[in-house]
Amino acid sequence: MKFTDRLQQLTSRIRPKEPVNMPPGMTHYLRETETGITRFHLRIERDGSGLLVANATALARLSPSGAIIAKGLLEERPEAEILEALKTTFRGAASEVMAQDIASVSQLLQQLTAPGDAYPVFNLDDMALASDSVQLIAPLQAALPLAPLDTLRPLLERLWEVGIPHVTFFAPQAPNATDLVRAVERAEDLGMIAGVRARASDLLQEGLLSDLMVAGLDHVTFPYAALDADLHDALFGAGDHQAADTVLVWLEENELCANIEIPLVEKTLPGLETVIHSLLGRGADNFSFVAYVTKDPTLAGKHDGALDADAMPQIAAIVEENAHEVQARFLWEPPVERDPAQTLGEQLQQGPRCAGDVAVRVESDGRVIPPRGPYQSAGNLLQDSWDVIWNHDAFRRYRERVEALTRCEICPGLVICAADCPRERTGWAQKP
Repeated sequence: MKFTDRLQQLTSRIRPKEPVNMPPGMTHYLRETETGITRFHLRIERDGSGLLVANATALARLSPSGAIIAKGLLEERPEAEILEALKTTFRGAASEVMAQDIASVSQLLQQLTAPGDAYPVFNLDDMALASDSVQLIAPLQAALPLAPLDTLRPLLERLWEVGIPHVTFFAPQAPNATDLVRAVERAEDLGMIAGVRARASDLLQEGLLSDLMVAGLDHVTFPYAALDADLHDALFGAGDHQAADTVLVWLEENELCANIEIPLVEKTLPGLETVIHSLLGRGADNFSFVAYVTKDPTLAGKHDGALDADAMPQIAAIVEENAHEVQARFLWEPPVERDPAQTLGEQLQQGPRCAGDVAVRVESDGRVIPPRGPYQSAGNLLQDSWDVIWNHDAFRRYRERVEALTRCEICPGLVICAADCPRERTGWAQKP
Protein backbone atom coordinates (compact mmCIF):
# COMPACT_ATOMS: atom_id res chain seq x y z
CA MET A 1 0.00 0.00 0.00
CA LYS A 2 1.33 3.44 -0.92
CA PHE A 3 2.12 5.73 1.97
CA THR A 4 -0.36 8.34 0.68
CA ASP A 5 -3.08 5.67 0.54
CA ARG A 6 -2.35 4.72 4.13
CA LEU A 7 -2.62 8.36 5.17
CA GLN A 8 -6.01 8.68 3.45
CA GLN A 9 -7.19 5.47 5.06
CA LEU A 10 -6.06 6.62 8.50
CA THR A 11 -7.61 10.03 7.97
CA SER A 12 -10.98 8.52 7.14
CA ARG A 13 -10.89 5.93 9.91
CA ILE A 14 -9.44 8.00 12.74
CA ARG A 15 -11.86 10.91 12.59
CA PRO A 16 -12.77 12.61 15.85
CA LYS A 17 -16.49 12.29 16.59
CA GLU A 18 -16.15 15.67 18.36
CA PRO A 19 -13.25 18.09 19.05
CA VAL A 20 -10.61 16.58 21.31
CA ASN A 21 -11.39 17.74 24.83
CA MET A 22 -8.04 19.30 25.67
CA PRO A 23 -7.96 23.08 26.20
CA PRO A 24 -5.51 25.02 24.00
CA GLY A 25 -2.33 26.13 25.72
CA MET A 26 1.09 24.98 26.93
CA THR A 27 1.73 22.42 29.68
CA HIS A 28 5.11 21.65 31.28
CA TYR A 29 6.29 18.10 32.13
CA LEU A 30 9.43 16.60 33.63
CA ARG A 31 10.27 13.05 32.63
CA GLU A 32 13.14 10.83 33.76
CA THR A 33 15.01 9.20 30.88
CA GLU A 34 18.17 7.14 30.50
CA THR A 35 20.11 10.37 29.91
CA GLY A 36 18.62 12.21 32.89
CA ILE A 37 15.65 14.51 33.44
CA THR A 38 14.01 15.82 30.25
CA ARG A 39 11.83 18.93 30.14
CA PHE A 40 8.84 18.60 27.83
CA HIS A 41 6.38 21.31 26.86
CA LEU A 42 3.18 20.18 25.14
CA ARG A 43 1.25 22.86 23.25
CA ILE A 44 -2.33 21.99 22.33
CA GLU A 45 -3.87 23.77 19.33
CA ARG A 46 -7.53 24.68 18.87
CA ASP A 47 -8.23 21.54 16.81
CA GLY A 48 -6.63 19.24 19.39
CA SER A 49 -3.37 18.77 17.48
CA GLY A 50 -0.17 19.54 19.32
CA LEU A 51 3.44 20.64 19.43
CA LEU A 52 5.93 18.86 21.64
CA VAL A 53 9.13 20.61 22.74
CA ALA A 54 11.91 18.65 24.45
CA ASN A 55 14.68 20.22 26.54
CA ALA A 56 14.28 23.50 24.63
CA THR A 57 16.17 21.66 21.88
CA ALA A 58 13.74 19.93 19.53
CA LEU A 59 10.12 20.26 18.47
CA ALA A 60 7.66 17.90 16.77
CA ARG A 61 4.13 18.29 15.47
CA LEU A 62 1.39 15.96 16.69
CA SER A 63 -2.02 15.10 15.28
CA PRO A 64 -5.01 15.10 17.69
CA SER A 65 -4.50 11.39 18.37
CA GLY A 66 -0.76 11.92 18.79
CA ALA A 67 -1.40 14.73 21.26
CA ILE A 68 -3.64 12.48 23.40
CA ILE A 69 -0.98 9.77 23.34
CA ALA A 70 1.84 12.17 24.21
CA LYS A 71 -0.13 13.65 27.10
CA GLY A 72 -0.86 10.18 28.46
CA LEU A 73 2.76 9.04 28.14
CA LEU A 74 4.11 12.21 29.74
CA GLU A 75 1.68 11.74 32.64
CA GLU A 76 2.93 8.12 32.87
CA ARG A 77 -0.51 6.64 32.37
CA PRO A 78 -0.77 2.90 31.54
CA GLU A 79 -0.96 2.04 27.85
CA ALA A 80 -4.38 0.44 28.39
CA GLU A 81 -5.70 3.74 29.75
CA ILE A 82 -4.31 5.68 26.78
CA LEU A 83 -5.82 3.13 24.40
CA GLU A 84 -9.21 3.52 26.06
CA ALA A 85 -8.97 7.31 25.75
CA LEU A 86 -8.32 6.94 22.01
CA LYS A 87 -11.25 4.56 21.57
CA THR A 88 -13.67 6.92 23.28
CA THR A 89 -12.49 9.89 21.20
CA PHE A 90 -12.09 8.38 17.73
CA ARG A 91 -14.29 6.09 15.68
CA GLY A 92 -13.38 3.32 13.29
CA ALA A 93 -9.77 2.73 14.23
CA ALA A 94 -8.58 -0.77 15.03
CA SER A 95 -6.93 -1.41 18.38
CA GLU A 96 -3.81 -2.66 16.60
CA VAL A 97 -3.46 0.66 14.72
CA MET A 98 -3.87 2.65 17.94
CA ALA A 99 -1.29 0.46 19.66
CA GLN A 100 1.13 1.12 16.79
CA ASP A 101 0.51 4.85 17.16
CA ILE A 102 1.27 4.67 20.88
CA ALA A 103 4.54 2.91 20.07
CA SER A 104 5.37 5.56 17.43
CA VAL A 105 4.83 8.45 19.83
CA SER A 106 6.81 6.64 22.53
CA GLN A 107 9.68 6.30 20.06
CA LEU A 108 9.36 9.98 19.19
CA LEU A 109 9.74 10.94 22.86
CA GLN A 110 13.00 9.03 22.96
CA GLN A 111 14.21 10.64 19.74
CA LEU A 112 13.43 14.13 20.98
CA THR A 113 15.63 13.66 24.04
CA ALA A 114 18.70 13.14 21.81
CA PRO A 115 18.14 14.98 18.49
CA GLY A 116 21.86 15.24 17.71
CA ASP A 117 22.70 18.01 15.25
CA ALA A 118 19.42 17.83 13.31
CA TYR A 119 17.41 21.01 12.76
CA PRO A 120 15.14 21.26 15.80
CA VAL A 121 11.78 20.99 14.02
CA PHE A 122 10.74 17.43 13.24
CA ASN A 123 8.29 16.80 10.38
CA LEU A 124 7.64 13.10 10.78
CA ASP A 125 5.42 11.42 8.19
CA ASP A 126 3.06 9.49 10.41
CA MET A 127 -0.60 10.23 11.04
CA ALA A 128 -0.15 9.93 14.81
CA LEU A 129 2.75 12.37 14.76
CA ALA A 130 1.88 15.02 12.18
CA SER A 131 -1.01 16.38 10.18
CA ASP A 132 -1.25 18.49 7.05
CA SER A 133 -3.82 20.90 8.47
CA VAL A 134 -3.66 22.50 11.90
CA GLN A 135 -5.43 25.35 13.64
CA LEU A 136 -2.52 27.11 15.30
CA ILE A 137 -2.96 29.18 18.45
CA ALA A 138 0.33 30.90 17.56
CA PRO A 139 3.29 30.48 15.17
CA LEU A 140 6.03 27.98 15.94
CA GLN A 141 8.88 30.45 15.80
CA ALA A 142 9.69 34.14 16.12
CA ALA A 143 12.58 36.05 14.55
CA LEU A 144 13.94 38.87 16.73
CA PRO A 145 16.60 41.39 15.73
CA LEU A 146 19.39 41.33 18.28
CA ALA A 147 19.08 43.99 21.01
CA PRO A 148 20.23 44.45 24.62
CA LEU A 149 18.71 41.97 27.06
CA ASP A 150 16.65 44.67 28.78
CA THR A 151 14.85 45.14 25.45
CA LEU A 152 14.57 41.45 24.58
CA ARG A 153 13.59 40.09 28.01
CA PRO A 154 9.94 41.26 28.00
CA LEU A 155 9.55 40.17 24.37
CA LEU A 156 10.88 36.69 25.08
CA GLU A 157 8.71 36.28 28.15
CA ARG A 158 5.63 37.39 26.24
CA LEU A 159 6.41 35.01 23.35
CA TRP A 160 6.72 32.10 25.77
CA GLU A 161 3.51 33.16 27.51
CA VAL A 162 1.48 33.00 24.28
CA GLY A 163 2.97 29.61 23.40
CA ILE A 164 5.71 30.34 20.84
CA PRO A 165 8.48 27.86 21.72
CA HIS A 166 11.25 28.74 19.25
CA VAL A 167 13.18 31.97 18.72
CA THR A 168 15.94 32.93 16.28
CA PHE A 169 18.02 36.04 16.93
CA PHE A 170 18.97 37.92 13.75
CA ALA A 171 22.39 39.42 14.41
CA PRO A 172 23.66 42.48 12.51
CA GLN A 173 27.21 42.96 11.28
CA ALA A 174 29.72 43.05 14.15
CA PRO A 175 27.09 42.13 16.76
CA ASN A 176 27.58 42.79 20.46
CA ALA A 177 28.76 39.37 21.67
CA THR A 178 27.52 39.92 25.22
CA ASP A 179 24.02 40.81 23.99
CA LEU A 180 23.91 37.71 21.81
CA VAL A 181 25.05 35.31 24.55
CA ARG A 182 22.69 36.81 27.13
CA ALA A 183 19.76 36.62 24.69
CA VAL A 184 20.37 32.89 24.11
CA GLU A 185 20.75 32.31 27.86
CA ARG A 186 17.42 33.98 28.61
CA ALA A 187 15.59 32.01 25.91
CA GLU A 188 17.09 28.78 27.25
CA ASP A 189 16.10 29.69 30.83
CA LEU A 190 12.50 30.11 29.70
CA GLY A 191 12.51 26.72 27.97
CA MET A 192 12.64 28.00 24.39
CA ILE A 193 14.55 26.56 21.44
CA ALA A 194 17.14 29.22 20.53
CA GLY A 195 18.93 29.87 17.26
CA VAL A 196 21.13 32.58 15.76
CA ARG A 197 21.20 33.89 12.19
CA ALA A 198 24.36 35.82 11.26
CA ARG A 199 27.14 36.08 8.72
CA ALA A 200 29.83 33.51 9.43
CA SER A 201 32.48 36.23 9.76
CA ASP A 202 30.43 37.85 12.54
CA LEU A 203 30.32 34.56 14.45
CA LEU A 204 34.10 34.25 14.58
CA GLN A 205 34.61 36.82 17.31
CA GLU A 206 37.00 35.21 19.80
CA GLY A 207 35.18 32.62 21.91
CA LEU A 208 31.70 33.62 20.72
CA LEU A 209 30.63 30.24 19.32
CA SER A 210 31.84 28.44 22.45
CA ASP A 211 30.05 30.92 24.69
CA LEU A 212 26.84 30.53 22.69
CA MET A 213 27.04 26.75 22.93
CA VAL A 214 27.49 26.94 26.72
CA ALA A 215 24.54 29.36 26.87
CA GLY A 216 22.33 26.68 25.26
CA LEU A 217 22.30 27.58 21.57
CA ASP A 218 20.47 24.96 19.46
CA HIS A 219 21.22 25.95 15.87
CA VAL A 220 23.20 28.41 13.78
CA THR A 221 22.03 29.78 10.43
CA PHE A 222 24.55 31.48 8.16
CA PRO A 223 24.57 32.33 4.43
CA TYR A 224 26.56 30.36 1.89
CA ALA A 225 26.13 31.66 -1.65
CA ALA A 226 28.67 29.74 -3.73
CA LEU A 227 31.81 27.64 -3.78
CA ASP A 228 33.43 30.53 -5.64
CA ALA A 229 34.88 32.59 -2.79
CA ASP A 230 34.99 35.78 -4.88
CA LEU A 231 31.27 35.51 -5.71
CA HIS A 232 30.30 34.81 -2.10
CA ASP A 233 32.52 37.56 -0.68
CA ALA A 234 31.17 40.08 -3.21
CA LEU A 235 27.75 39.53 -1.62
CA PHE A 236 28.64 38.98 2.04
CA GLY A 237 31.91 40.77 2.59
CA ALA A 238 35.61 40.04 2.21
CA GLY A 239 36.70 36.89 4.00
CA ASP A 240 33.18 35.64 4.75
CA HIS A 241 33.55 32.57 2.51
CA GLN A 242 36.57 31.34 4.47
CA ALA A 243 34.73 32.16 7.69
CA ALA A 244 31.74 30.09 6.55
CA ASP A 245 33.98 27.08 5.94
CA THR A 246 35.54 27.56 9.39
CA VAL A 247 32.18 27.88 11.15
CA LEU A 248 30.84 24.77 9.42
CA VAL A 249 33.84 22.72 10.59
CA TRP A 250 33.43 24.02 14.16
CA LEU A 251 29.71 23.22 14.26
CA GLU A 252 30.31 19.73 12.91
CA GLU A 253 33.06 19.03 15.45
CA ASN A 254 30.87 20.28 18.30
CA GLU A 255 27.68 18.55 17.08
CA LEU A 256 25.73 21.79 16.90
CA CYS A 257 23.11 22.11 14.17
CA ALA A 258 24.19 24.09 11.11
CA ASN A 259 21.42 25.47 8.91
CA ILE A 260 22.82 26.78 5.64
CA GLU A 261 20.97 29.74 4.14
CA ILE A 262 21.38 29.66 0.36
CA PRO A 263 20.40 32.89 -1.42
CA LEU A 264 18.88 32.34 -4.84
CA VAL A 265 19.83 35.09 -7.30
CA GLU A 266 20.96 34.95 -10.91
CA LYS A 267 24.65 34.37 -10.17
CA THR A 268 24.15 31.64 -7.53
CA LEU A 269 21.79 29.40 -9.52
CA PRO A 270 24.35 27.79 -11.90
CA GLY A 271 26.46 26.46 -9.02
CA LEU A 272 23.63 25.37 -6.75
CA GLU A 273 24.03 21.61 -7.25
CA THR A 274 27.77 21.63 -6.57
CA VAL A 275 27.24 23.81 -3.48
CA ILE A 276 24.74 21.36 -1.99
CA HIS A 277 26.94 18.34 -2.75
CA SER A 278 30.00 20.02 -1.27
CA LEU A 279 28.24 21.07 1.92
CA LEU A 280 26.66 17.64 2.38
CA GLY A 281 30.10 16.09 2.10
CA ARG A 282 31.21 18.29 4.98
CA GLY A 283 28.40 17.34 7.33
CA ALA A 284 25.72 19.94 6.54
CA ASP A 285 22.29 18.58 5.69
CA ASN A 286 19.91 21.39 6.68
CA PHE A 287 19.30 24.07 4.05
CA SER A 288 17.12 27.17 3.79
CA PHE A 289 16.49 28.59 0.32
CA VAL A 290 15.75 32.31 -0.02
CA ALA A 291 14.72 33.59 -3.45
CA TYR A 292 15.08 37.31 -4.16
CA VAL A 293 12.38 38.14 -6.70
CA THR A 294 11.02 41.04 -8.73
CA LYS A 295 8.10 41.83 -11.00
CA ASP A 296 9.77 45.01 -12.18
CA PRO A 297 10.95 44.40 -15.78
CA THR A 298 13.24 47.43 -15.58
CA LEU A 299 15.00 46.07 -12.53
CA ALA A 300 15.25 42.58 -14.02
CA GLY A 301 16.64 44.07 -17.23
CA LYS A 302 19.47 45.76 -15.34
CA HIS A 303 20.84 42.31 -14.39
CA ASP A 304 20.62 43.38 -10.76
CA GLY A 305 20.53 39.72 -9.76
CA ALA A 306 16.88 39.44 -8.76
CA LEU A 307 14.94 36.51 -10.20
CA ASP A 308 12.05 37.13 -12.55
CA ALA A 309 8.75 36.24 -10.88
CA ASP A 310 7.43 34.27 -13.86
CA ALA A 311 10.49 32.02 -13.82
CA MET A 312 10.02 31.02 -10.18
CA PRO A 313 8.13 27.70 -10.69
CA GLN A 314 10.85 26.43 -13.03
CA ILE A 315 13.61 27.63 -10.71
CA ALA A 316 11.88 26.07 -7.69
CA ALA A 317 11.52 22.76 -9.51
CA ILE A 318 15.28 22.66 -10.18
CA VAL A 319 16.11 23.56 -6.57
CA GLU A 320 13.76 20.95 -5.13
CA GLU A 321 14.96 18.26 -7.52
CA ASN A 322 18.56 18.86 -6.46
CA ALA A 323 17.63 18.76 -2.77
CA HIS A 324 15.54 15.60 -3.12
CA GLU A 325 18.20 13.76 -5.12
CA VAL A 326 20.72 14.09 -2.32
CA GLN A 327 18.08 13.64 0.43
CA ALA A 328 18.87 16.97 2.04
CA ARG A 329 16.51 18.51 4.58
CA PHE A 330 15.39 21.86 3.23
CA LEU A 331 13.06 24.74 4.03
CA TRP A 332 11.69 27.37 1.70
CA GLU A 333 11.74 30.84 3.18
CA PRO A 334 9.01 33.10 1.76
CA PRO A 335 10.45 34.77 -1.37
CA VAL A 336 11.86 38.23 -0.66
CA GLU A 337 10.96 41.18 -2.88
CA ARG A 338 14.06 42.82 -4.31
CA ASP A 339 14.51 46.30 -2.88
CA PRO A 340 16.31 48.61 -5.36
CA ALA A 341 16.99 51.07 -2.53
CA GLN A 342 19.62 48.62 -1.26
CA THR A 343 22.51 46.98 -3.04
CA LEU A 344 22.05 43.28 -3.64
CA GLY A 345 24.74 42.52 -1.07
CA GLU A 346 23.09 44.70 1.56
CA GLN A 347 19.76 42.99 1.10
CA LEU A 348 21.22 39.48 1.14
CA GLN A 349 23.18 40.23 4.31
CA GLN A 350 19.96 41.42 5.92
CA GLY A 351 18.39 38.08 4.98
CA PRO A 352 14.77 36.93 5.05
CA ARG A 353 12.11 38.52 7.22
CA CYS A 354 11.86 35.41 9.40
CA ALA A 355 12.26 31.64 9.11
CA GLY A 356 9.50 29.99 7.10
CA ASP A 357 5.70 30.19 7.09
CA VAL A 358 5.19 29.09 10.67
CA ALA A 359 7.19 32.04 11.99
CA VAL A 360 6.72 35.75 12.64
CA ARG A 361 8.96 38.76 12.87
CA VAL A 362 8.92 40.66 16.17
CA GLU A 363 10.67 44.01 16.10
CA SER A 364 12.46 45.43 19.13
CA ASP A 365 9.59 47.79 19.87
CA GLY A 366 7.12 44.87 20.00
CA ARG A 367 5.55 45.13 16.53
CA VAL A 368 4.50 41.72 15.16
CA ILE A 369 4.97 41.24 11.38
CA PRO A 370 3.59 38.22 9.41
CA PRO A 371 6.12 36.25 7.32
CA ARG A 372 4.60 37.20 3.96
CA GLY A 373 2.92 40.10 2.26
CA PRO A 374 3.25 43.80 3.07
CA TYR A 375 5.47 44.82 5.95
CA GLN A 376 2.44 45.48 8.14
CA SER A 377 2.19 45.31 11.92
CA ALA A 378 -0.57 43.13 13.30
CA GLY A 379 -0.23 44.74 16.72
CA ASN A 380 2.24 45.19 19.53
CA LEU A 381 3.32 42.17 21.54
CA LEU A 382 3.90 44.30 24.63
CA GLN A 383 0.64 46.25 24.45
CA ASP A 384 -2.05 44.17 22.72
CA SER A 385 -3.64 40.86 23.65
CA TRP A 386 -2.51 37.90 21.57
CA ASP A 387 -6.08 37.31 20.35
CA VAL A 388 -6.16 40.84 18.93
CA ILE A 389 -2.83 40.30 17.14
CA TRP A 390 -3.61 36.79 15.89
CA ASN A 391 -7.00 37.84 14.50
CA HIS A 392 -5.71 40.97 12.76
CA ASP A 393 -6.31 41.13 9.00
CA ALA A 394 -2.54 40.94 8.46
CA PHE A 395 -2.66 37.34 9.75
CA ARG A 396 -5.89 36.24 8.09
CA ARG A 397 -4.31 34.98 4.86
CA TYR A 398 -1.33 33.69 6.84
CA ARG A 399 -3.59 31.40 8.88
CA GLU A 400 -5.49 30.31 5.78
CA ARG A 401 -2.23 29.29 4.11
CA VAL A 402 -0.75 27.46 7.07
CA GLU A 403 -3.96 25.75 8.22
CA ALA A 404 -5.02 24.50 4.77
CA LEU A 405 -2.22 23.96 2.26
CA THR A 406 -3.08 25.18 -1.24
CA ARG A 407 -1.72 24.27 -4.66
CA CYS A 408 -2.71 24.96 -8.26
CA GLU A 409 -2.92 22.64 -11.27
CA ILE A 410 0.07 24.19 -13.03
CA CYS A 411 2.77 22.89 -10.67
CA PRO A 412 1.02 20.84 -7.96
CA GLY A 413 4.11 18.97 -6.81
CA LEU A 414 6.26 21.89 -5.71
CA VAL A 415 6.91 22.36 -2.00
CA ILE A 416 7.35 26.11 -2.46
CA CYS A 417 3.74 26.38 -3.66
CA ALA A 418 2.23 24.96 -0.48
CA ALA A 419 1.62 28.39 1.04
CA ASP A 420 1.51 30.79 -1.92
CA CYS A 421 2.33 30.92 -5.61
CA PRO A 422 5.95 32.12 -5.86
CA ARG A 423 5.05 34.19 -8.93
CA GLU A 424 2.60 36.36 -7.00
CA ARG A 425 3.84 39.41 -5.11
CA THR A 426 1.14 38.97 -2.45
CA GLY A 427 3.02 35.90 -1.22
CA TRP A 428 6.43 37.56 -0.97
CA ALA A 429 8.01 39.21 2.02
CA GLN A 430 7.57 42.71 0.63
CA LYS A 431 9.98 45.54 1.36
CA PRO A 432 9.04 47.89 4.24
